[in-house]
Amino acid sequence: MKLTRFLGLLLLPIWLLAIPAAANAPTEHLFSEGVAALQKGDFPTAIDAFEALADRGVVHPDASYNRALAYIGRAKSSSERPGDLGRAAAALEETLQNRPDDEDAKLALEVVRAEVAKKRARRGAEAEVEARPTLDRAVLGLASERTWAILAAFGSTLLTLGLALRRAQRESPAHLAGTIAVPVGAVALLLFGGLAWGARQLRTTTEPAVVVASEARLTDERGIPVGQASIPEAAKVEVHERRGALVFVRWGSTTGWISVRDLRFLPR
Repeated sequence: MKLTRFLGLLLLPIWLLAIPAAANAPTEHLFSEGVAALQKGDFPTAIDAFEALADRGVVHPDASYNRALAYIGRAKSSSERPGDLGRAAAALEETLQNRPDDEDAKLALEVVRAEVAKKRARRGAEAEVEARPTLDRAVLGLASERTWAILAAFGSTLLTLGLALRRAQRESPAHLAGTIAVPVGAVALLLFGGLAWGARQLRTTTEPAVVVASEARLTDERGIPVGQASIPEAAKVEVHERRGALVFVRWGSTTGWISVRDLRFLPR
């Protein structure tokens, strides 16, 4: 099935995709207003309602998902605005942060980025929207920070046990087991401890964000464009530093300064 056709099918039964909010939510009226607007195909009103929820600090996967649907709807309508697909991608990333197993959100995010890639290809621009992670990011992404920490703790326990067993009589089974356990535990502690530290550094020193402009031009620290280099709409980036109206970002192996107005930051 062609992506454009699938995107259209994704939007047709939009009232079936809108998930009701909890009955006791203090902002239920805004959610209900947004869902009702979606059902009527009034995408600008739906966007206003769901953005109002976000402005109030409401971070809920249902609200984020329906906000994405509203932006997708407007992007396919005559009232499309630049960056609508990027804002839809940001909302879907937000949904997946809070509900990682949401298959509908994963599929919708793939479709949105494919649509962005197709639009860029028609303009003759680089169509890649999802950057290939560098080796360090790929390794860190194999498991969560918590998993690396647990494995490091296991290595520490194994090392301690091995040191204790090595005190047994030489050539005894316990001494032999300790001799094997010490280097294995030491390597595990160093390897997984380093990965746990790296994952923690990545979490505490960077902010996730999504490009919500047609493309984000890379600049130097003074805001002067650097050639024609840019990061495409809907791309997810790591923000490492803020300096006035500029932020230093990383997208795959690409790094540079872009305008903060080109990004939508995701809740931590």
